[in-house]
Order: sequence, then structure tokens, then C-alpha cells
Amino acid sequence: MLLATGGRARCLAQIPRHLSNVFYLRTHDEALALRGALIHGSRLVIIGAGFIGLEVAATARALGCQVTLLEAGPRLAGRVLPEEVSRALLDLHRQHGVDVQLNVVLEGVQGNERAESVLLVDGRSVLCDAVVVGVGMQPNIELAVAAGLAVGQGIRVDDRLRTSAPDIFAAGDVCEYRLHPEGVYQRQETWRNAEAQGRHSALNMLGYDLPFQEVPGFWSDQYDWSVQTVGVTTQPLPSASRALACGGRLLFYLDAQQRLQGACGLALGNSVAKDIKLCERLIVARTPLSVTMLNDPECSLKQLLRL
Repeated sequence: MLLATGGRARCLAQIPRHLSNVFYLRTHDEALALRGALIHGSRLVIIGAGFIGLEVAATARALGCQVTLLEAGPRLAGRVLPEEVSRALLDLHRQHGVDVQLNVVLEGVQGNERAESVLLVDGRSVLCDAVVVGVGMQPNIELAVAAGLAVGQGIRVDDRLRTSAPDIFAAGDVCEYRLHPEGVYQRQETWRNAEAQGRHSALNMLGYDLPFQEVPGFWSDQYDWSVQTVGVTTQPLPSASRALACGGRLLFYLDAQQRLQGACGLALGNSVAKDIKLCERLIVARTPLSVTMLNDPECSLKQLLRL
């Protein structure tokens, strides 16, 4: 059996979901409903500065909306992006006219049938014509819990994507696994991961008994810029970095043996995609690398693959 139950948008108790102009974004129907509310000149308040909030903000500004982005944390996409990239995205959104407010604590909303303003605990209020809540996903683990399977923030699996019951597998957004044997359990909420785990769990259900070793990765397009990440980039500071064309930057993260374990790039258009693909190959190769060479934009990443 395979459990691929996915997840649902996490709700906020302070923001009543029944209000007609409060939107969550998880399904196609929700996307269509939100698109109808993004009217030129309308006042949009976005709660949460993860990728849902950031991409909606960029789209809404392109459509001529006035956008206020409220984030409880100290930086944008702080759970998944390096601080340097978070700062660059903050500058990018403010340059495009988004009113970004960090370290915000919500009080609630004012309005009965519709949200008229979003209230903050410091006494301020933000007028709105629509509100988007993008504060993460709640994995659908209820069936696993009822079955007595091991769970954490998701359904826990081993390196074969087996749950604590050996004949039951799990995959996708609901699945929690270790990227490395000594690592912590985590979920990868990306379509790339869901596709790879679905394919891999099917093979193991057929008896192939293969370890899941897919390198995680994701991207997000905002305005004319793209941020792309591959591997593990959870260290506080990058091991090396290099400038890219048009003001972009590529950050490298090495393990204790100087092997590449992750990279994150921010650049105009899709220009960083080639570098990220080469970084993925370097991660798989597990070859010790020179920080000096990684810092040097004249040193081709292809050249490093030949070491």
C-alpha cells in the first residue's frame, strides 16, 4: 500500500476562513478564485512570506494591485533560503512597491462578511480588499495515525520510503524522511520531490529494494528573477560564493570533507538553471572541491566535474 495523501493549507485562527475575500492557495479552484480578486488598484494583504506569499505578491504587483506583505519572522522564506538570498528578495520586492513588514504579530481581522482590515497586536491596522493566507501546509497524516504508523511532522519513512509497517509506503508532501542517515527528518514540499518519491516507492513496492537518493531541489520565479536551490543549504553561512551576470549570485555549501552538499542561486530569468544543474552533478559526484575555485567566477563548474 502507498500513502500519498498530500496536505492542506494551514489555517490561522485569527483569520476566519468563511470571509468572502480571504483566500488560501492550494487547489486549482482556489487559484481561480484568487485571480478574480486581483483587480488593478485593489488592496491586497498577504500573510506569510514563504514562496506562496512571495509569488502571489509578485503576480499581484504585475497586475497593478497595492500589496502589503506581513511576515511573523525576521526575513523572507527564512525556513528554506539562505539569509543572503532572503535579503536580496526583500530588496527586490520593495523595489517593486511591495510594503514588506517583518516580525509582525497578527491580532485578527475587522469585518463581518468580508475582511475590511487586518489588525496587528501593536495596534496598527492594514486596510484590505482581499487577504491571502500563505503560512504553510498541514500534512494529511490522519489515516497514518489511525493505522498506528510512526509520524512526526509527516509520515516517517526509511531510505526505501517504507513506513514503520514494512508493507506500507509513503510519498510526497505527507512523507517525512532523512536526507542522510545522520540527518533529521524533514518534508520536501515540492512537486519534484512528490514525482520522484511516487516513482521510487512504486519500484520498491515491486520488490526492487532501492534506496531513495534523489537530490532535493526547487525554484521560484518572482518578477524577472529566479531563485533556484539544490541539495542541502541549511548551514548558517555559505562555504563559497560567486557573482553571476546581471547582479545575480551563486552560493555553495560544503560538508566537512569539502564535498558540495548544496547550492542556491538568484539571477535574472532562468540564467542560473545551468549552474544549478552542474551543482547537482557535483553533489552526486561527492568530489572534494576547492573553495578558491568555487569563489572564482572564471572557473567553470564543468571543469570541477573533471577533477
